[in-house]
Order: sequence, then structure tokens, then C-alpha cells
Amino acid sequence: MQQINFPRIFHTVRHLKPIQIFGRPFFWLKRKLSAPHGADYEARAAHELKRLYPLKSRHNFNLAFLNQTCEFSPDEMHWKSSDWSQDIRPEKLWLYHLNYFSWLFDPKQQIDKELQLFLILDWIESNPSAHSETWEPYPASKRIRNWIKWLEEFRELAIPLRDCIESSIFSQTIRLSIDIEYHNQANHLFENLTCLLISSIFLLKCECPTPIKISDLAKEVSSRLIEQIAEQFFNDGGHYERSPMYHIEMLEAVENINDCCRNHLNEAFIEAFPGLKELLQRLKEICTLKIPLFKDWLANLTHPDGHIALFNDSALKPGKKSIQTNQEKPLSYPLQESGFYVRRWQKNYFVLSCGEPSPAYQPGHSHCDIMSYELSLEGRRCIIDTGCGSYQNPEIRKHCRRTSSHNVPLIELAEQSDIWGFFRIGKRAKIIERHFDSQAGILVVEMLDQYEQKFRREVVFGQSSIKIRDRMYQRRITGTFCSIIHLHPDCQIFPENDSSTISLSCGEVRFRLFTTAKLRTEPHLCYPDFGLEQKSVKLILSNYQTEAIDYVISW
Repeated sequence: MQQINFPRIFHTVRHLKPIQIFGRPFFWLKRKLSAPHGADYEARAAHELKRLYPLKSRHNFNLAFLNQTCEFSPDEMHWKSSDWSQDIRPEKLWLYHLNYFSWLFDPKQQIDKELQLFLILDWIESNPSAHSETWEPYPASKRIRNWIKWLEEFRELAIPLRDCIESSIFSQTIRLSIDIEYHNQANHLFENLTCLLISSIFLLKCECPTPIKISDLAKEVSSRLIEQIAEQFFNDGGHYERSPMYHIEMLEAVENINDCCRNHLNEAFIEAFPGLKELLQRLKEICTLKIPLFKDWLANLTHPDGHIALFNDSALKPGKKSIQTNQEKPLSYPLQESGFYVRRWQKNYFVLSCGEPSPAYQPGHSHCDIMSYELSLEGRRCIIDTGCGSYQNPEIRKHCRRTSSHNVPLIELAEQSDIWGFFRIGKRAKIIERHFDSQAGILVVEMLDQYEQKFRREVVFGQSSIKIRDRMYQRRITGTFCSIIHLHPDCQIFPENDSSTISLSCGEVRFRLFTTAKLRTEPHLCYPDFGLEQKSVKLILSNYQTEAIDYVISW
């Protein structure tokens, strides 16, 4: 159990925006006291429609998210935590995915249109309370968008069925407009606003019962989205949470905003609401300008295997493959604002994290990974990050975020930043220098950890080698100075006669590590995806005599 004390609380709270501090109790009160009035009526309507349009086949089916599969009966869905017994209840994130309804469009789930419709009606019938967890703003933001997409693809749907689902979308939109997560900020806020824009335009098109109210909502969220795009994305194209996985989600949201504006900008119903067209036009122009930059950033954080680097809270998702994977001449991409350095040459790829926990007021997806790197050789991942295995299991969560789970120099058992809870950081590390000498092929990063200890890493690039020089100054705490290297689970180690050298293989890729430091290995658990645990090995280089460790990786 992590101790809660005044310094920890102070260094956590001092970075927050006022709305994050004061908005939390107001959010709680609004969730308790406010609710749309139509949910009960919609639940009864859905119950009747399930009787009028019975499901022909009632075979059990499976749904799989986050590497966990659950079997369901159409007549006994478990939408809420309380529907499950304690011993088999999945993590909340799994239940979130169930309530997203993204699986409506996943061909792997093999759920036909008739069953999809039945499950949408079942959700409406089974969730009449807008105060329940299934109506929480984040899953609601995903679900509303997916239902709208589903309705637009399923145009032959009978009018009573369509009316029931549209009515539920209206109620959920009103609920979400009350519950906007200003107290959480970051990706939660962006998802809320994106959904409200798409749903409000959809409802105006469907001639909802309160068009003026909904048009005012559309205008308000359009203005907010313009502000949030400017705030949440760096000028180099990266999302400010510095997670390639969340960058993918935010890029998708911006593309959805752009599509919504482009598809409806010139429709007649927009003209009935003064000022709305101008805001949609401006939002569309911003999205059109920014999307290529966001895609370029994603390409930079994508390994040659086509999947993203696993910095901060990230899982092994497809990224955007670079067209430069076979480039003979090294290409360097210093992403200064988002804090990454990328280098590509031949089929090799190196990426180093040199940014602080971000954003300062919401670093919930940040890890202790300043100066950590990943390396692919000949198109294959060889040195990796630990990944992100869980948001609810405290041991896995702590394991994935701690300093020793990244490829960094450190004092054993000391943390770069004071990470605590599941999504909080107290006193934190900071960058004091970073630069790249393109002529000499040298990258230099310096940081101060939470104890004001100074660490310096130099990376010297050769055509078939990388030299790492780690130094430490201003020691404040006791412990062994080490440098950690996490190997891909497929890597094998072959000791050589020379104790300063080891040979390694990862599939067909062969490489060597040379160091004068003391070298030992330890088993390690990595999590390339939520709920997916893999055994790997980490190398621990240490030097008891001086605060200096050098090593060379060659191939």
C-alpha cells in the first residue's frame, strides 16, 4: 500500500488546473442529481420491440477484448459489474470495451446484424438508470459514436427500431453533455467533445425534439474542439500524453470530426442554425491541415514491423509504416516538442524517449521512461519496452510504470518520478538538456530525477553499431548505479569466452553487446498488450567503482 502524505499530495496537486480540483465534486454532484428523463420510456420501448422482433437464433456467442474471451447468452447479457459474480468479473476496462460497442464492426467477433440489433435493444432495456456505470461519460462517448455509425450503415432498419435507438442516442447525448470530463482533461475530454459534435449533428439531421438546444450544444463543442486540438497536440504532430497508443485514438477522433464536418457542412438543415456552419467550416479546415502532421508523427513512432513503439501506456497496435524502411543513408527525426528522437537506417530503427511526464496537469498515462529506448535490427524488435498490462491490477500497473521496467540508467530501487496510485505522479523528473549533433551522430540527453540527481546519456551511432554512455552526477541516495536493457521475448543469449561480450539472437537477427561493466541477467515480465503476459530477460549492467557505464551494441 503506497503511503499518502502531504509532500506527495502537494507535488501532485500543484500541477493541476483549477477545474480539475474544483470540477471533481461538481462532476460527482451532477452525476448524482441530474439525468435525462427518457431512459425509462426507452427501456420499455426496447423491451416491447424485442418481443415484436424476436431473435431467431439464441445460440451462445463469444466476445473477446484485451486478450480475454467471455461467453454470453443473448438472454443474459452482463453489461454492468453487478451482473457478474466476483470470481469471474472482468476488469473494468474489459467492461468498458463491452459497452463501447466497437465490436459491432469487428469481423473477428462474428456477430450478425440480427444479433447486433438485439444486443443494442437489450442494452437500452437493461440500462434504464442514467446514473449507472454503463452511462459513464467515457464509454458513452464511444458507444454513441458506434451506434450512429451502425445506424448509418443499416439504413433498411424498420422505423420503430430506428426511432427507439435514436431516442436512446438523444438521452445519452443529453447525459453526456452534463458529464463532460473537464476534471479529467486529456483524451477523456477530447472523446467527450468529439462524440457530442457527431451526435448533435446526427440528432439535428434526425429532427430531434429540442433542435435549438442541440444546435447550441453543437456550436459550443465545436469551439471547444478548436481549443483542444490546439492544446492537446504539439506542433511536431504528437499528442501531448506522449503515448503512441493514445495518439492513434486521438488521430481517429480528429479524422471522425473532419468527416462529420465535411459530410454535413453543406446540408440544408445546417443553414437553419446561425453560426453553426461557420464553426464547422473552421473546424474542418483545422482538421484538414493537422491530420497529415499527426499521421507523420505516428509513422515516426512506428517500428519497421508496422506496430507502434510501446512508450508510456501503449499496447502493440498497428501504426503507420514508414516508406523509408530500406533507406541506406540514416534519417533522423528529433521530435523536440513531444520529446522523442527517431533514427532510421537500412532496416534498423531506434527511438528514444526524452520528454517529461506530460501533460503536467494530467500525466496519468506517463511512465518513468526518460532516456529509455527501443531498437529494431533488420526489421525485427530486439530491445523493447515493458508495455502496459493492466489499469486495475495494482502490481502489474506498478511494474509497467516503474523505472526499472525501462531501458534507462538508474540507482537500483529508486524511481525517476514519484508514481503512485494507478494514474498519479507526485514529484517528477525533468529534462535539463537534449541535443543531437548530426555531423558526429551523437544524441545527448540529461535529466534530474525527483531527488535532484543528474543522469546523462550519450548515444553514438555507427553504421552497424550503437554506443551508449551513461553517467550520473550529484548522487543523493545510496544504491548501485545500473543501466537496464530489456530484450524481446524471442531473444536468446549466448555467452562468449570473453566475459565482457555476449552474443544475442532474435529470430534470424544476430547482434552482440560489449561492456566493461559487470553484467547479469534477470527474468522479466513484459506486457505487449493488456492482459497478455510474456516472459523475457533483462540485462543489468552495473559499476560499483564509478558512476559510469558504457556499452556497445553491434551487428
